[in-house]
Amino acid sequence: MSQTRIWDKFLTERDKKVLAAAGYGKRGGFGTRPALFIIDVQYNFCGDKPEDILEGLKQYRTHCGREAWDAVAHIEPLLHLAREKNLPVFYTESARRKDMLDSGVQVGKNHRGTEKTSTEGTHATRTVEPLAPQPQDILIGKRKPSSFFGTIFMSHLNFLDIDTLILTGCTTSGCLRATAVDAYSYNFKVVIPEECAFDRFEASHAVNLFDLNCKYADVIPSAEVADYLGTLPVRAPFTVAAG
Repeated sequence: MSQTRIWDKFLTERDKKVLAAAGYGKRGGFGTRPALFIIDVQYNFCGDKPEDILEGLKQYRTHCGREAWDAVAHIEPLLHLAREKNLPVFYTESARRKDMLDSGVQVGKNHRGTEKTSTEGTHATRTVEPLAPQPQDILIGKRKPSSFFGTIFMSHLNFLDIDTLILTGCTTSGCLRATAVDAYSYNFKVVIPEECAFDRFEASHAVNLFDLNCKYADVIPSAEVADYLGTLPVRAPFTVAAG
């Protein structure tokens, strides 16, 4: 009996036949030099506590509901494993100037008036405490959906000799997806632990996981990712030699 996936209920019978006939969704597999990436797991997306999304939206317009904190609970053990193995851990810092000039055209499309909950340096734009960055981690400041766009992310990946990106966070249909497609385009192996991604729209979350799994990433259970991380040797910490 085939495994039930989160996207199954959104697929039409035609979709299922196309999927079977065309051969999409093969496993790309893991590499040997992974990095863990935590994308936008901030209070303005998660809320200050687990609560229903319509309640959370009263405080944070970008709130993603209880599913956000469910994802945090699954990301946390992967983060501990990554630290035990001395694997690189990346975070995004997604925040804006007070005048919102650095949002560009996003102001007219996605923002609704002054975005007080996306201002840099505030509680709203901090990574939630259970996943708080440590001094050795690398923070990527971004203003657009893909973490590659207009940042030095690729330079870090080259320097650290990464071949596999384990992507977690939000939103599945937005920044996580954009980063996954760019990572695939740069020939990284891309792995998304299914329980570690979240979105505010149930349909967008499920269908984007489906599409990513079809073409750009391995969307697999977080337990399987944990098993893989557990098999890796402890990596020697990277240091930069003095000039």
